[in-house]
Amino acid sequence: MYDVDVSHALISKITEGVMEEVVAWQNRPLDPVYPILYLDYIVIKVRENKRVINKSVFLALAVNTEGIKELLGLCIAETEGA
Repeated sequence: MYDVDVSHALISKITEGVMEEVVAWQNRPLDPVYPILYLDYIVIKVRENKRVINKSVFLALAVNTEGIKELLGLCIAETEGA
């Protein structure tokens, strides 16, 4: 798409660095109370096994007691149907 060659080693190195941050984010402490909680999802197209399929990304977004929005979590799942 962008006509740029990137080695598998570089992709692995970048992924490893990002995964450390992802694990830290997943294990962070949450506030005991969130007065507002939004649950939603978006459908994205993903290339998998040389074909494009739809996947759903489920999101839990909250507003804490100071009025700051926080993404509490997300989950990617297969999208059923056509």
